[in-house]
Amino acid sequence: MRGAGERAHAPRPALLARTERIGYVEAWDEQRRLADLVRTGDSPAVVWLLEHEPVYTYGRHGTRDDLFIDEGALAALGATCLATDRGGQMTWHGPGQVTGYVIMDLRRGPGVRRFVEALVDAMTDACHACGVPGAASDHEAMGTYVDGRKVGSVGIRVAEGVSMHGIGLNVDPDPAWAARMSACGAPDVPATSIVAEGGTADRRAVEHALAEALAARLDLAFEATPGLVR
Repeated sequence: MRGAGERAHAPRPALLARTERIGYVEAWDEQRRLADLVRTGDSPAVVWLLEHEPVYTYGRHGTRDDLFIDEGALAALGATCLATDRGGQMTWHGPGQVTGYVIMDLRRGPGVRRFVEALVDAMTDACHACGVPGAASDHEAMGTYVDGRKVGSVGIRVAEGVSMHGIGLNVDPDPAWAARMSACGAPDVPATSIVAEGGTADRRAVEHALAEALAARLDLAFEATPGLVR
């Protein structure tokens, strides 16, 4: 959303993609491909909303020690743990969470700090639209919270001016996934979800609200595209 005194201008074109459940590594490979296209100007910005198979990931400032179970127990749960190239520490993606990847050229956009704040605020906006009026942004902690409980997280990578990765917004995940880790280096911060806070369980409604919020916060005009952006 534009601040006071900013000059009005046409929104930037962007692709909006939605896919069903997909593996983390497959999505990571696709992100890198899309980032190359955005970087060279062969694609507009891309917002990709999806759900992952259960996976714990930790970023450049994280450690595997923030996950409290070993590889055998992890495999028995049908989950994996991966080191990734984003910022931040340990987090989880999987069923019941909307993961949003925002691939955008920040050299012609809002700049990294404002971009991260826009991602946080978009999650907060989506929570409000989906029945959680008490959700609030914490820009320093890079997340959305409800009375100290974390409902959404941000973790990005910027390479040669183009962003990758993005957000994880909990709709209705099994809370046991969060209990197995120290999320984002904050072991005393409990996880919550839109449903746990009295909001909707309709994943499509959450995706719609999140897409609208991202478009408004990042000044984007979406063109929907089915499946992966190929």
